[in-house]
Amino acid sequence: MADLSQRDYERMLDIAVAVLESRTPESMWHLVGQEILEVLHATTTIFVDLRWRERTGHTEGWAPEWVGRTPLAELVVRRMEQQHPLFCYTASGQRRPATVDEVCDRMDWLRSDCFHEAYEIYGTTRQMALPLPATGDVIRGFIMGRPGRNFTGRETSLAARLQPLLRSVDIHVREMRRLAGADEGHGEPTDPATKARELGITPRELTVLNVLAQGLTAAAIARRLGISVRTVHAHLNGLYRKLETHDRLSTVLLAEDLGLTLPPAQGAHPRSP
Repeated sequence: MADLSQRDYERMLDIAVAVLESRTPESMWHLVGQEILEVLHATTTIFVDLRWRERTGHTEGWAPEWVGRTPLAELVVRRMEQQHPLFCYTASGQRRPATVDEVCDRMDWLRSDCFHEAYEIYGTTRQMALPLPATGDVIRGFIMGRPGRNFTGRETSLAARLQPLLRSVDIHVREMRRLAGADEGHGEPTDPATKARELGITPRELTVLNVLAQGLTAAAIARRLGISVRTVHAHLNGLYRKLETHDRLSTVLLAEDLGLTLPPAQGAHPRSP
């Protein structure tokens, strides 16, 4: 794996900070997409969530902004129908970042409708996939593109280093959407984020708090959110300080009274003492 520079690691840190400082789940993937553009020297970066067998899918975020004015949902579905090489690669269960040239013959790619449409719409001639973990036939991840030179081994190595961070971002975004009442079928949306801001509680602390309210241990919270147990304890200590509590139970009870947690019916597990 190619050596990464200090600047590469600084960029990875920038992505983490941008996400953790954002309080709106809708903007998080856009922030990540903008950073990935610069980190991997791409000109287009699209985040996709696809159901391969059903040939349906959508984009959750993209960068740069002008890409958002193109019919991305239609294009993504058409790419699946056209058997885009990177979609086929990811659908087969592969998770290593890879370029088009690594997964298919270059001349076949240049003759494909996928290539010609990408070139006509975005001006891109080179593409790389950065997959995220998914279950079943779901494809989740980023597709990066640019004209000119191909993505280098160093850049694919950097993309691989970014994967654990992006996995944590993916979990964080889903939890923030859940806290914002984005899931359907739960009645009136709740807004614990507003109360959290009033108390100086960060979005990440709020996420930890709501998972804690489901009765999970620190180790289980760490696994759920893709972070270390030590980091979980750091967030819990921050919550104890800001809520002026001293243990898990009193923290969860106070959080429920303050409206910082979702109603019990929306939690994934019953809370235990």
